[in-house]
Amino acid sequence: MKLLVTEAIGDVGLDMLREVGEVDVRLGLNGPALVEAIADYQVLVVRSATRVTADVLSAGAGLKIVGRCGVGVDNIDVEAATRQGILVVNSPAGNTLAAAEHTIALLFSLARRIPDAVASMRADTWDRKTFVGAELHDKVLGIVGFGKIGLEVARRALGLEMKVLAYDPQMNDQKAASVGVEVAADYEDLLRRADFVTFHLPLNRFTRGMLAAAQIELMKPTACVINVARGGIVDEAALAEALHAGRLAGAAIDVWEYEPPFGRNPRSPLLDAPGLIPTPHLGASTSEAQENVATDVAQQVKIALRGEPVHGAVNLPQLEAEEHRRLKPYLSLSEQLGRFLAQLSEGDKISGVEITYLGRLQHEPTAPLTRGVLRGLLATFVDDRTINYVNVPMVVAEMGIDVAEVRSSEPTIYPAVMRVALTTNRYRHVAEGASFGADPRVVSLDGYQFNIVPYGHLLVWWNLDHPGVIGRVGTLLGDSGTNIAGMQLGRDNWGGNAISIVAVDGHIDDELLAKIKQIPGMVDVRRVDFGTGDHLALPVPPVPSVPTSSSGE
Repeated sequence: MKLLVTEAIGDVGLDMLREVGEVDVRLGLNGPALVEAIADYQVLVVRSATRVTADVLSAGAGLKIVGRCGVGVDNIDVEAATRQGILVVNSPAGNTLAAAEHTIALLFSLARRIPDAVASMRADTWDRKTFVGAELHDKVLGIVGFGKIGLEVARRALGLEMKVLAYDPQMNDQKAASVGVEVAADYEDLLRRADFVTFHLPLNRFTRGMLAAAQIELMKPTACVINVARGGIVDEAALAEALHAGRLAGAAIDVWEYEPPFGRNPRSPLLDAPGLIPTPHLGASTSEAQENVATDVAQQVKIALRGEPVHGAVNLPQLEAEEHRRLKPYLSLSEQLGRFLAQLSEGDKISGVEITYLGRLQHEPTAPLTRGVLRGLLATFVDDRTINYVNVPMVVAEMGIDVAEVRSSEPTIYPAVMRVALTTNRYRHVAEGASFGADPRVVSLDGYQFNIVPYGHLLVWWNLDHPGVIGRVGTLLGDSGTNIAGMQLGRDNWGGNAISIVAVDGHIDDELLAKIKQIPGMVDVRRVDFGTGDHLALPVPPVPSVPTSSSGE
């Protein structure tokens, strides 16, 4: 295992990464040089300066994980990583306190005009009248983005006896109320009322240019702007124009659309604007935060490679430790149900998958289970070794397969049941699975009750309920040297339709399968090879070699 670190991180984090494999620290590696180098590595660890583009990811043929030491991932092409099945992890909490405290530091600096006063003193000027400031007590702080950092900023502002107003499209009103924060009616309401506006949002197509000329027009002329989130959220030209015109009292900017905002990059017009406090992306720049994010990401890389749940996964559903404990048997079961149904429909074109969660499962976070079903289905059906839990939803969508997830309160025999219905161009098969303690089982197929351990090799056939069919199958298996390990049967009525599932001790070859299909009364026969179950690790499991028919699409 080879790991590449392209930016400075804490020594403790580096030591943790070295427990995983060989670590190369190549500071400043970026662009074409990174594209050329990345092919040799399975893990890439970066901060904010390294651009992990689609070209970089494409060149990383063996890349499994990209770790971002920090919160934002706008320097990483997450969509391209997801398409290639590369797990992206960040440190959602490692620099929370550092960013919140930097926000408060800038808030004080704006209110008391501290940087200008310092510059004046260094110029041997004693000027107390020019730098009259404002008290924060009883002022309104508008927080745009009420995640972890926004919450910590609010707590500190409340300690200063400020009035805190928050806006977030995903606002948890109960959380805000519990700490004494008022929820703004909308974004415009916050802009009109706030004396200080601070942003704590990711940069995306919805947040880019979120504060532009039209929004600035809504604000008080005495208001100030703070951005310690991401460059691009604030329109720098519009803010500079407002500061020059006296339309706003001041601004403190820590993050920039181009970093640095000068030199080889276009010079930001904000740098020449009055009332501006600029800092060089210092939000996470404390010794504690640097150590925290490095150790956090290093720990996530370690547990991801062990196949355990990762709390900072950006492109994978997340489970808390207790949720993972409860769902662990069903994580195994989900993929095996997918494999089971795929092999019962081998050679057919899948048009739809419906996954129903019954009993206790209807109340659980089931996104990882759904991905497990789909991955088991496609890893068997298309025999594509690049399909994993990260990219399987995208692959399914590209294949035009309709996926429905249903939660049902209908009564069940077992405390928790997964029901998977697979529709193809010829059949619709429905299988149900449950867990017996830690052991996953397939408990029904097409309405018939069974108790199948989903490992090893099975022969499944549908036949007219005529005497002698089972005997002829047994004879053919015996003549080929194939031992029967167990058998379960079902039928609708005497002389009607029957289904049989036989566990055998080895793979059934094409020649034997063709002979069984020729038995009088046989409607259809399929073989199922589950494998050993070693492939079930999360979140980026290797795909085992699964035999597929030459007729598979």
